[in-house]
Amino acid sequence: MIRGTDISHWNDTINIAALPADIAFVSIKASQGATGKDPFFQTAYHALKQERPEIIRIPYHFFDWQADGVAQAKNVLSRGVDYTEPGTGPLMLDLEGDGEAGIFVSQNKALCIQRVNDFIAYIQANCGRPELFIYSFDNFIKQNLGGHTWPGTIFWVSSFQSTPPPFLPGWPYKMWQYSQFGQLDGTVTGGNYDLDQWMSTQHELNTLANILAT
Repeated sequence: MIRGTDISHWNDTINIAALPADIAFVSIKASQGATGKDPFFQTAYHALKQERPEIIRIPYHFFDWQADGVAQAKNVLSRGVDYTEPGTGPLMLDLEGDGEAGIFVSQNKALCIQRVNDFIAYIQANCGRPELFIYSFDNFIKQNLGGHTWPGTIFWVSSFQSTPPPFLPGWPYKMWQYSQFGQLDGTVTGGNYDLDQWMSTQHELNTLANILAT
């Protein structure tokens, strides 16, 4: 298994140096909406570079459905990440929402899809690479977006179960978040972590992280 985890300021007690040896990648929350910036991002991102450079770094942005897509793209790009640097994976866009957010998406599907399209187009034109992860729950896509997919991106599905979920038509996932209650020995006293599995080869993951074969 090629596994990793995703973290944010909610995990600000994590000991980066003590991450288990089999953790191949870490996704770190960089921003949210048009102005929000995760206060833990810079610390975690640079700690990974300095203390565990063999772990692939994947910044992520939490999408605000009621904010302009381009403004959100500019916000995440303001975090100063070089997406062409060895060891850095593509940006991950987190698409989710419950309660009022889910209702807004359901009632404004076309607008929300366009905002995501605007975000993607701006990122691809300005971050130095075309690849992009999109993270979401498979049920969220089906129930709130009418099953809309973005085949030109890499789907990162969230489905908490013991076996991989079925693919959405025309949009097979390559990353699977399989647990929200994971434990990582040595990293923190108590606390749970989201755990993820890369479903393709190490070579493909390395290529996405700008790591050239030797």
